[in-house]
Amino acid sequence: YMHRPGSHTPPQPRPEAFWWRGPDGSKVLVRNDMRRGYNGEIGPSMVSGCLQPFVTETGLPCSLFQYGVGDHGGGPTRRDLERLTEMQGWPVYPSLVSATNHDFFRRLEKEGSGLPVIDGELNMEFTGCYTSQSLIKKANRSAGRRLVEAETAATLGWLVGGQEYPAGPLTTAWQDTLFSHFHDILPGSCVRDSRTYAHGLYQQAMARTSSAQTTALRGLAGIVDTSSLEGSSPGPEVTSSDRALGAGAGYGSADGSLSAYSYSTNSSQRILLVYNPLPVRREEILETAVWDTGHGWDGVDQEDIAFQVTPPGDEPVRAQVIGAGDYWGHRFVTLAFPVSLPPMGYAVYEVTEGEMAPAESRTVQLGSTVECFYSQYERSTEGIENDLIRLEINTRTGGILRLVDKATGADIVSPDAQANALEYGYERTGPMSAWIIQPTGGWSGARVLNITRGTDGPFKATLKVELKVEDSEFTLTYEVRAGDDAVYLHITGLWREYWTQEKGGPALRFSLPLNAATLAPRYETPFGAIDRTLENGEEVPALRWAAVTGTNSAGGATGCLLINDSKHGHSVLGNRLNLTLIRSSHDPDPLPEVGPHEIHLSITPLSAPVVTQHAIAAADRFDHAPCVVSTGLHSGTLPLSASFVELSGEGVVMTSFKKAEKGEDLILRLMNPTASDQECRVIFGAPLKSSLVSVDLADVLEEAVESAEGFTDGRVTVTVPAYGFVTLRIHR
Repeated sequence: YMHRPGSHTPPQPRPEAFWWRGPDGSKVLVRNDMRRGYNGEIGPSMVSGCLQPFVTETGLPCSLFQYGVGDHGGGPTRRDLERLTEMQGWPVYPSLVSATNHDFFRRLEKEGSGLPVIDGELNMEFTGCYTSQSLIKKANRSAGRRLVEAETAATLGWLVGGQEYPAGPLTTAWQDTLFSHFHDILPGSCVRDSRTYAHGLYQQAMARTSSAQTTALRGLAGIVDTSSLEGSSPGPEVTSSDRALGAGAGYGSADGSLSAYSYSTNSSQRILLVYNPLPVRREEILETAVWDTGHGWDGVDQEDIAFQVTPPGDEPVRAQVIGAGDYWGHRFVTLAFPVSLPPMGYAVYEVTEGEMAPAESRTVQLGSTVECFYSQYERSTEGIENDLIRLEINTRTGGILRLVDKATGADIVSPDAQANALEYGYERTGPMSAWIIQPTGGWSGARVLNITRGTDGPFKATLKVELKVEDSEFTLTYEVRAGDDAVYLHITGLWREYWTQEKGGPALRFSLPLNAATLAPRYETPFGAIDRTLENGEEVPALRWAAVTGTNSAGGATGCLLINDSKHGHSVLGNRLNLTLIRSSHDPDPLPEVGPHEIHLSITPLSAPVVTQHAIAAADRFDHAPCVVSTGLHSGTLPLSASFVELSGEGVVMTSFKKAEKGEDLILRLMNPTASDQECRVIFGAPLKSSLVSVDLADVLEEAVESAEGFTDGRVTVTVPAYGFVTLRIHR
């Protein structure tokens, strides 16, 4: 492995050659090429610059010299080849042999048995690349989510609904997404044209994933037997055609999400199939839109209409109306209500208009009220709470004043430090700003323009804070949901700031002071997590979440799990956990951040060090919200609720469920992020199990290696090794 290791992690300086050992104990042979730089020029300096330090350090009689010109690419010039030929004939000079990397590493492996072994991560180089050109990062994160969801839905549509699997469009979407993984695109160190081109590829990929997922889920909804719901609606009788048929086409479909298209016909009854893309049961609050029907909402305030929601085989509940609006000639109401969803499956919910007693409120506003409708309570406490957490905000800064875990009574926020809603600062002007972070001359809190109470339960409660950051405006909405131990932060705004020589590079961050003197941070990495000791404000990467814990003044453990949808740059300084939201680099793209931004976060209080697999599961729920598909009354072969695939076992995560690249088999891939082997049972539900005949263990190329023992009645148990993967090839 040719490597240019970073400078932020020990040991420093890095050896010229070493073995790197991963958490699972496996090792990789490494040649450190950091001191060589970009271009390799054939010449006498190769002895002093390459051979001599390598021989001195390792004791081996040879070294590897990579030659050629270009920015991480390009081959030799005629000059290099002519010099090589000439120097091979020098009588008193080390011998030069044209060879391959493989030739060198075979010899290094054979003769370098005494090379040092390094544990831990190697590369935190050019830390500005975690945050520069945030649009590219957001597109990459979104594409990764949507592609996995589309593959899973398309696989179910193919298996259960008899649809054609869209292998071609999905392959193209993967290729378009992975194109941006080139080393100067995804890091945000490319020119403006590359950024716009990459975003165009992202839009094409999302069109393909949205089409694949929509086709699959509407097809599944069309074969669910909903005929038993006919005539069950208590709503007003409708005699005219439902003008909501087709309403909402395109609504909510930005970034590859499903359209809120309405299928209901000739009734105030709406039938919604709610699909869970994860292989675990979910109990949560769903938000969705319903559209005007045949009896009409003309002259009616939509927010005054009462709605009932009936789950399969259960009693109805009154939905919470949380908003209303219109979209291309049709009016809609946004509802929130609880759903219970089977693992990687669906449940059909019936939504009708009609009065009923409201549900007991499980989310409330904390602010004081007065009876006079045009007045308000002066200097009221502002906050929201549910059955598990209580959030209070600082009305001067808009930041979190208190966040209390009701199970322990502990407040995770420091009582001695001020939390701002958002903070901004200016990074000192320096070269290569997309790659290198310069010191920031202090941070200031965004100015609060207004604080507005939003919804007030029973299932969701919100507070909206309007903010001013220099010439930019942002809205931060805090939200709590019934039965959920996280507070959600939704940030939207228009960033008008940009780098100047005088001010430097403007940046925006979220910063939370925790009620602990010091913090022990853990960050998600691909397929696991890592503990880092960098606590002086250095920017470090995380895939989706960071978790910090420490000891509070009462001697108990305290901390939080911070999940986000599109950011990677985190830092810890003292008792503060920071997340960079926007960083306006200027080289090579002079204006990468000007424009609209939408960012979503969640914060969960911790009373013990985070369990990695639990944090990964929470991030999966955050990433993969339930999908809603409108359908009608019809007969079908599927019941009103069903599970397709379920995982049973602590600590194992499903990373892929798809049609095999070759053949008609299924591929299911499992990952274990823990330090010990884990048993996992895969349970295929009734709609699938009768068509499955056997299961093989396969390699990463999906080729069968050996039979998986004990596959009976649609169930198989496998052992997933510590920090490892298992790929199952399931035969039909």
